[in-house]
Amino acid sequence: MRVPRPDAAALPQPQRLFFALLPDDTLRGRIAAAAAHIERAHPSGGRPLAPARYHLTLRFLGDFEAVPPALIAAARAAGEAVRARAFTLTLDHVGSFADSRVRWLGVAADGPLQALRQALDRALAAAGVALPAEAFVPHLTIVRAAQRALAPALAIDPLSWSVDGFALLASRPGRPYEILQRRRLA
Repeated sequence: MRVPRPDAAALPQPQRLFFALLPDDTLRGRIAAAAAHIERAHPSGGRPLAPARYHLTLRFLGDFEAVPPALIAAARAAGEAVRARAFTLTLDHVGSFADSRVRWLGVAADGPLQALRQALDRALAAAGVALPAEAFVPHLTIVRAAQRALAPALAIDPLSWSVDGFALLASRPGRPYEILQRRRLA
C-alpha cells in the first residue's frame, strides 16, 4: 500500500520571530554590490540572499508553528522600553561559519551594538520573555547553501551603516518579512 505524501503547501510553515537591524535602500544596494564582487572573486556555489532580506539579527526569539500573541505583545513592550542612541556600524569583512553553509558580512568594533543588544535583552527579561541561549556573532547573511567556506575571514572595503532604529520581525520561508514593530533610536 502506498501512503500519499502531504502537499508541501498544506504543511504548516514555521514562523520565526526576531529583532533585527534593517539597512536602508541605499545601504542594501551597496551590500548587494559588495556581495556580487565577493561572489565573483570567491565563488561560493551557493544562493545569494535577495537584498530585501538583508538584516542583522539582534535577538532571535524562536521558531513557532504560530507565534503566541502574548509573546508578540511582550516583545513589542520590550522594544518600546529600550532606550539607546543611534550609532554607526562598519561591515568590514566577509566570512562563513564552520558549521553552516552561510556566508556573511561581519561587523568591526561593535560596542554600541552590544549595548543595544544588552538593553533589549534586559527589556525582554523584564517583560517575561524567555530568551534562547545563543552566542551573539553580529553578521549580515549574503549567501545561503554555500558549497565553499571562507576561512579565515577576508577583509572588504568597509561599508558604513548609520543605525537609527531596529525592528521586530516575523518571517516564514519564501515570504517577505512581516514588520511587527519599528523602534527609533535617540
